[in-house]
Amino acid sequence: MKTFSFHLAYIILVLIFYSCNHENPVTVYKVKKTDSLIAKQNNKENRSGLDWIVPNNWIEKKATDFRLASYDIRSSNGELIDLSITVFPGDAGGVEQNVNRWRRQINLSPLELNQLMNESSTQSSMLGEFYIFDLYNKNNNQAMIATIMPYYENSNSILETIFVKMVGSIDTLSELKYEFELFCKSIHRIN
Repeated sequence: MKTFSFHLAYIILVLIFYSCNHENPVTVYKVKKTDSLIAKQNNKENRSGLDWIVPNNWIEKKATDFRLASYDIRSSNGELIDLSITVFPGDAGGVEQNVNRWRRQINLSPLELNQLMNESSTQSSMLGEFYIFDLYNKNNNQAMIATIMPYYENSNSILETIFVKMVGSIDTLSELKYEFELFCKSIHRIN
């Protein structure tokens, strides 16, 4: 037992000696970030491993606990639209559960999965295919455009799901739909 204690003490001393070695000091570099006239970069890139291209007229807001990023978008008619980006592990409850929750938020009835998928469109981004859901309630002029972007990492199982969602009036979201789609297509992983 004394031999074991001696060896353990020796290993600890060796580890302390080598960890205190100052031959390779840490070097820190500061690089000036350039502004783009076309877009602003996501400042959450280190936390999420994601990046995207943001139109200049979008105003970044402070992200909340659940939101990776938030933006205010002022439409041509002056309406202020809220856009959110969230990321959850796995499939985050799946398409049916998420889309029906969004439908209830604008007072629409839930639908079955096959009906939801028939009403969606499929787009491609740098992360792969994603689904866009245009939810319009003409009775109260509420609308939501949302994406479900599953991210597969070298397997058939979903590593995480990225959600992008904006809420506003029907006319305003129709006006911003193309810009929203371009934004979603720009989302990519930082290598």
